[in-house]
Parts: sequence; structure tokens; C-alpha cells
Amino acid sequence: MKIYLATPVGGPGTNWRLKAVRAMDILVDKGLSVYCPWDMKIPHAWDYPNQEWGLMVFANDIAAINDCDVVVFLSYGRISSAGANWEAGYAFGIGKKVIVVEMSYPAEMSLMVSNGCFARVKGLEGLESYDFSGEFKPTRTDTEQL
Repeated sequence: MKIYLATPVGGPGTNWRLKAVRAMDILVDKGLSVYCPWDMKIPHAWDYPNQEWGLMVFANDIAAINDCDVVVFLSYGRISSAGANWEAGYAFGIGKKVIVVEMSYPAEMSLMVSNGCFARVKGLEGLESYDFSGEFKPTRTDTEQL
């Protein structure tokens, strides 16, 4: 099974990248194939103008989402990154199963993210206990929707 890991990885005063790496480790330990967009490199990226480089990254990420079975989205509520929110929304829109991992709670979450997914779990513990091997079960949490 192919997983696309949608997550913010940086921000002032955050440890989002460490949590993203831990999520990747959890998924790999479950025997899943994980695509992490932050690991993708454009060869000779410095040789391209910003707009051309950005389009290559965008196209590569779209291809990876189209190719995956499930998108796992690490959500930090209303402060998550626009890019990760977009990836999860696009995936949901094309019929992919999206698992939202609520990384901060109690948290306020956009009702679009809260309802634009197949399942929601609380934190990395919830991701660790989620069953990817059997029949996927839709799950919900009690997170406040705004």
C-alpha cells in the first residue's frame, strides 16, 4: 500500500519535522510504502527559475498523490500549512482515502478538513493504532469544527 504523507515540516518554533519523521517511521514499521514530499529533490534545482522549479515540485507531488492509495495528513488545526491542507483536499476530491492525524488537541479544525476525510485519529498514538492492514474503518474525534 502506498501512502502520501502530507504535513507541514517547518515553521517558527515548531518541531513539525521531527513529528513528520516519527509518523513516517510508524507507517514504514507497518510495512507501508511512504512518499514524503520533503524528501523529493529536483536535480540541479538551483539551475531553474523559481516559477519553473515550483511547477516541477507541484507536478511531482500531484503525480505522487494520484499514484498513492491513502493520504495521511498531519494536521495542526487551523495553523497547518496551506500546502498540506491543499494536498489533503485534492486527494479527498479525487476519491483517495484521507486519514487526518490531529497533532494538537484540543484543537480547532476547519470544518472542511474535519469532514473532508475518511478518518480522524488523535496524534501519533492514534496513527500507530490505526489498522491499515484490514478493512479501513472511518473514525471521528470530538475536535471542535469551525
